[in-house]
Amino acid sequence: MEKDKYTIIDVLMDIHDGECVFLKTDTMELVNPMDYLRKYLPENPTAEDYEKLPSKKSLNIYPLPSYEEIEHKNIMSEYVHNIYDNKEVRKELFYILRNHNYMDKFYECLKKYNLYDDYYNYASDYYNFIFNDWCEKYNIKIGK
Repeated sequence: MEKDKYTIIDVLMDIHDGECVFLKTDTMELVNPMDYLRKYLPENPTAEDYEKLPSKKSLNIYPLPSYEEIEHKNIMSEYVHNIYDNKEVRKELFYILRNHNYMDKFYECLKKYNLYDDYYNYASDYYNFIFNDWCEKYNIKIGK
């Protein structure tokens, strides 16, 4: 699957343990809030300058769902268990999922067996559901 754009599904699929990713919803940009807020500060900011900074919410900057909220392992396990029937490949994928840092290895294995596009299509509904649920949580209207 040759893709022209990096989608919200790509972003959510790539959120790892310990990461916090922020989305500026009016421009649909991934941002680092501290870097973004720095442009509102003078060259040598004082404590008062920091107090006057706009809030992330007023700038439409929200944290995307966390690794824990996304539960990648569940969708990966479901795919391997319910969709794919080659026993040797299934065994290899399930073995990868037993590890703590499984995501990149899982994706590499899918690519090795030319299954990544199939997995991506399968998981898209799940990641879209996570994103829509996140939009509802923050009362965000995208694209309308």
